[in-house]
Amino acid sequence: MASLHSDTRSSTREDARIGRLDRLAIGLSSLCLVHCVATVLLTAVLASAGAALANPAWHEVGFTIAMLIGAVALGRGYAAHRDWRPLLLGGTGLALMGVGLVGADGLPEIAATMAGVVLLALAHRRNAHVGHAHVHAHSDADRQADGLAGRHPRA
Repeated sequence: MASLHSDTRSSTREDARIGRLDRLAIGLSSLCLVHCVATVLLTAVLASAGAALANPAWHEVGFTIAMLIGAVALGRGYAAHRDWRPLLLGGTGLALMGVGLVGADGLPEIAATMAGVVLLALAHRRNAHVGHAHVHAHSDADRQADGLAGRHPRA
């Protein structure tokens, strides 16, 4: 009987070891399955997103919006502060974007478009800065004319 009891304990320990190995194997198999499915889905999504984002319609719509906003914002800025530099910089940026849209393929298209976008962004930043300085210059001149030079407007 002692022998039977000893065999039962050995069997229970062995079952526990096998159970742990099974759980580990199931866990690893599950991770493998998740990895495989995720890889396939991620590859499909990225390929689809890449194709969708490379669609020329995005570039045409983006360029049209950039032209409209650039013309309005930079034109209004020039009319307000008469500084031609943002207008020139923005016009150059839009021209490069246009070259990228219609005149180039591959790396030259990407380079022209990115350079144009950066120049246009810098033009808008410069336009806002010049406009801000213009407003403060007029504000200071108005306060000086009113005899409030150097004082805070609420003082």
